[in-house]
Amino acid sequence: MSDNKQLRVGVVGMGPVGCILAAHLIEAGAHVVPCDVMIDRIDSIKKQGIRLTHTFDALVPVKEACYTPQELEMYDLDVIVVACKTPSLAKVLEQIEKIDSDKFYVVCAQNGIDNELEVAKIIGDHRTLRMVVNYAGNMSDAHTVHASFFNPPNYVAPLLLNGSEEIAGRFVGALNKTNLTTEIPEDIQDYVWEKAILNAALSALCAISRRTMKDVMEFPMTFDLVEALIDESVKVALCEGIDLGKKFRRYSIRYLKNAGHHRPSMLVDLESGHPTEIDFLNGRIVEYGRKHCVPTPLNQSVAALVHLLQNGSRA
Repeated sequence: MSDNKQLRVGVVGMGPVGCILAAHLIEAGAHVVPCDVMIDRIDSIKKQGIRLTHTFDALVPVKEACYTPQELEMYDLDVIVVACKTPSLAKVLEQIEKIDSDKFYVVCAQNGIDNELEVAKIIGDHRTLRMVVNYAGNMSDAHTVHASFFNPPNYVAPLLLNGSEEIAGRFVGALNKTNLTTEIPEDIQDYVWEKAILNAALSALCAISRRTMKDVMEFPMTFDLVEALIDESVKVALCEGIDLGKKFRRYSIRYLKNAGHHRPSMLVDLESGHPTEIDFLNGRIVEYGRKHCVPTPLNQSVAALVHLLQNGSRA
């Protein structure tokens, strides 16, 4: 691809992460095709565009959109970004596999540990990229995102350095054009684990207590629990050779306090009766803890409670 060729991107999952990403890519001049199985959401986006409020302020028109990943086949895309919730990854990959032409790359922009490995099984390591998103928000309506915070930068990196560096550079360059600051790190797994630990420390507690991130961080007893979850998870990460730095706890607390009255997606999913990402966050940390014989009683406990509430919600 030449540098002057317009970047063509499909974004699967038009929740807060996908909407914010799609809006910034459109503003950067990319040809973007939003995709979501929620018909009302896509219809609203096609008619009214994507509206971002609070941390970001934009109203971005959308020219084309579709309802299933299979429909993306007609757009001759350079990149497909998977921004849906992690429990939907397997279904999305089934449809992507059906349209795989060996030409497009897939960017995994989800919460959780090892999600990109599932993508690589379908399209190969050489066409898989991992993204760590450091912004968040909630849907105000079908086409509007209240962006709660952005703690720059985001990170994007290919799994293998064998030609995918070019598409990674163009993708990151487009985001940086619109100040959605994004970097290509030397080892993205450090940032994957960093973000997973941040989510695991607070999202589940918000979901269990039905409180915002600010509520949990300001209550002394739950604040202590957040710190303990961070410490427990860091022990597991160190066994995996993850470099989090000496000041990681201090950084984590500052990051989580900066979220304000944000309602994490795990809380939103639990209240709406949808599957949560608990198995890809706290659950994954528990799995790696067993691998290294590191006890993880706090992560096990919050995972069990979220599953209990999740099952009750479905019933």
